Amino acid sequence: MADLNKRRCVYVILVVASLGYLTTSCATLQAPVSPPPLQPREFLRGSREGIDIAVKPIVEEDEYLQLFDDNLPSIGIVALWVQARNMRATAIELNLASWYIRIANRSFPALSVQKVLERYYKGRNVRMYAIGADRAARLSMERVAFHQGRIQPSAEQDGFVFFRIDPSISAGWTHGATLGMEDIRLDRHSKTNLEVALSHANP
Repeated sequence: MADLNKRRCVYVILVVASLGYLTTSCATLQAPVSPPPLQPREFLRGSREGIDIAVKPIVEEDEYLQLFDDNLPSIGIVALWVQARNMRATAIELNLASWYIRIANRSFPALSVQKVLERYYKGRNVRMYAIGADRAARLSMERVAFHQGRIQPSAEQDGFVFFRIDPSISAGWTHGATLGMEDIRLDRHSKTNLEVALSHANP
């Protein structure tokens, strides 16, 4: 009888442990249901060739927990809310433009939503996830991500832009940092680049 009870206890422990594993490993990234509430004074701005960029880096841990339910910089992901406005007389094209952030002479490229999720799963050691949950998370993230394309005169585009960084520099990562966008097409024959300093974003 004692051996039977012992085996039952071991079985219960294994079941509970398995459920705990599935609970933690099946998690996926939460996306904001709406844009973050921001005040104009919170934005950092840059302008060139009639293109205005307003940027709000997400810096504080509380902000990440509120928006994404996770402190993403601790696993090497940072987010910036970006608004791009076209003040030119003609449309601009961002289809082939590329974002980057430069921190301490190191450049980090922007991440697609798919790459954000892959890095999230790896950083949080998520070995299993439901395909449906992953798809829902990806669609939710796409809804709030910055979509590159054509911006008509007097129109604007906004959304989150995500970057991979070294987790070891996640504390105060905006200090001395710069957000840049390369290869903004103005017309068939000309392109431009634009940068915004992020240093003022430090708390």
